[in-house]
Amino acid sequence: MCGIFGHYTTAPANEALIYRMAQALAHRGPDGASFYTTDHFSFGAGRLAIIDLAAPPGIVYNEDRMIAVSYNGEIYNYKPLRAELEAHGHVFRTKTDTEVIVHGYEQWGDAVLDRLRGMFALCVWDESNQRALLARDRLGEKPLYYTTLAHDGQITEVLFASEAKALFEHPNVPRAVSLSSLAKFMVLGYVDPSNTMFNNIFKLAPGERMIVMRDDDGCLHVETGMFWQPTLDFKSTPPYEMSVKQVRDAVDQAVEMQMMSDVPIGAFLSGGVDSSAVVGLMRRHTNEKVRTFTVGFDVPAGSKDDTKFNVDVRYANEVAKIFGTQQHVILLKQSEALSDLLPYLIYGIDDLIAMPTIVQTAFVAALARTNNVPVLLNGEASDELFMGYNHYRADQTLGRYLAIPALLRAHVLDPALAALPIEAARTLARKSRAVTVNSGQQGAQIADVRRYLEWGRVISPADFEKLLNSASDYGKRREETQSHTGSYTQFWIENALNAHLQHPAIKQRPYTERMAYTNLKLYVGENSNMRMDKMAMAMSIEARAPLEDYRLAELALSIPQAYKLRSGDFKRVFKDAMRDVIPDLVLKRPKWGFNPPTSEWLRTAFKPLIARFLSREYVESVGIFDADKVQDLIYRHIDKREYFMWELWTLLTFHIWHALYIDQSFALAGKLSASMLVDPAYSTVQVT
Repeated sequence: MCGIFGHYTTAPANEALIYRMAQALAHRGPDGASFYTTDHFSFGAGRLAIIDLAAPPGIVYNEDRMIAVSYNGEIYNYKPLRAELEAHGHVFRTKTDTEVIVHGYEQWGDAVLDRLRGMFALCVWDESNQRALLARDRLGEKPLYYTTLAHDGQITEVLFASEAKALFEHPNVPRAVSLSSLAKFMVLGYVDPSNTMFNNIFKLAPGERMIVMRDDDGCLHVETGMFWQPTLDFKSTPPYEMSVKQVRDAVDQAVEMQMMSDVPIGAFLSGGVDSSAVVGLMRRHTNEKVRTFTVGFDVPAGSKDDTKFNVDVRYANEVAKIFGTQQHVILLKQSEALSDLLPYLIYGIDDLIAMPTIVQTAFVAALARTNNVPVLLNGEASDELFMGYNHYRADQTLGRYLAIPALLRAHVLDPALAALPIEAARTLARKSRAVTVNSGQQGAQIADVRRYLEWGRVISPADFEKLLNSASDYGKRREETQSHTGSYTQFWIENALNAHLQHPAIKQRPYTERMAYTNLKLYVGENSNMRMDKMAMAMSIEARAPLEDYRLAELALSIPQAYKLRSGDFKRVFKDAMRDVIPDLVLKRPKWGFNPPTSEWLRTAFKPLIARFLSREYVESVGIFDADKVQDLIYRHIDKREYFMWELWTLLTFHIWHALYIDQSFALAGKLSASMLVDPAYSTVQVT
């Protein structure tokens, strides 16, 4: 199954609502759906058939049909779990992985979650106890949204779904922007759980479960809690060579497990370390030619844009030759036709994120779908688990510099470094000044947040607040002192980040480790995984992330920073573990972002969207941002060719999202399909 949805109410169950929710998520389950309804509860699931293709779609039951499950994902250890449950006397009717959840709940109750190794968003309905158990997998590969409706202060309805859009099939779910989440979207690029961009719509965090029950008076009660929490555990660190072997064994096992499928399976290939490692190991676990899929841009060969934005294509093609894969490449055409597609992608993402890479992800997923490959493995999360970004090394240097007394830095070293004709020195001085605050516990926490934002923000809190319409609700709050920082925006950002940066389990660790941990807890689940899941599922593709296997994650979190940032390199323990798998040309290539030419798109391909959704009239009608300042940004970026890419991109995508979901002033002309994206009007396809 690949799309779930449900409704628990104190009134009689509403089957018509469930059918409408199913239609809203039909792209997640193109191979059929089924539904279950009892007195006050109804739910359903759409199916993208991957395992046991002959099994009926949707809901799966236990022997007496008193327990039912609606589930999105894959349980990679379902075969040993099935054998264990059969030994306990449970009778299976299908060969699906879904059925182990039903019988596992019978056998172990909620503790079944501890035994599942895979990606999932699920709901188990226990008819005897009138109880629903919902959960999201440990690393957050699969999303799960919910909302509650109340009467006289009592919860009367709970709705849940794989995507937020399905919740709006209930006419009483309000359409409104969460102002605190808007700040996080603009500054961080995503929204931390349990928040979403929608007011009063929530999402489960990675590793979180929720229980919904009726009491004797018929009212509904909701309880949430974590069933898994990653920790940094260095109690028994082995020698470096042993850690290398452990990583190799864990990655190899995760890739092999996630290749289970009764349909064709392939891989995203960027030509980087992570995707190359996954493809290299896939090749060792199959006798068939691996099918790989890469995305780039249709620009003149040898041009500046080709040199800058098609680096991954060139490396991916070389890796494909070395591994002997069937390589498929899709090149996006740089024309205003792209503006026709972006609103569809924003509708698909629904809980808005700020990554322009949603565009490439959708196109490469469409390429796989049109080649009848509905399952793709990827290399997501390795950079967060093994410190694979350049800024981890840079932060390590910053940490050493910050250990120098503040007065000496402020009055002697910072000015001296700032005057040098060396960019790295000037950057160090600038970041030192940015994160230096008054001493004390509160000062240290503020400094931690500022330091995080120096490496991981979209725009600064101050720049975001400057864009606000002073007459809007948010603009009026801008001047209110709601925290020790005196900034409404900073207050919300601090809350989101310090919940993880200051988590008791890691508080005493070096800052760079805490930053990587926070990236894993927030960025991976709420940004990277949201992009991958929503864009892949929009094309009816199941994306799998073997490097997010929770046992591999636990191993990575037990490996000290010194093994990851080693010998002047980053992600060293992972690279050494994969050294006989990954080609040398990949191991030696510089780190390169998975970035599209967004800045130029805003000046060319997306100009029709800017003209419509960032027009003075529409910005004023939404009322959150200052129309004069928005128009000034447009002029400076497009006409004067200054650089305000992130400001314009977030403003544009927010206003498109607002038109689609909040005021509904814009309606899409039909549904997006994979065949649309591979149409010659939008892209060029190559197969080797």
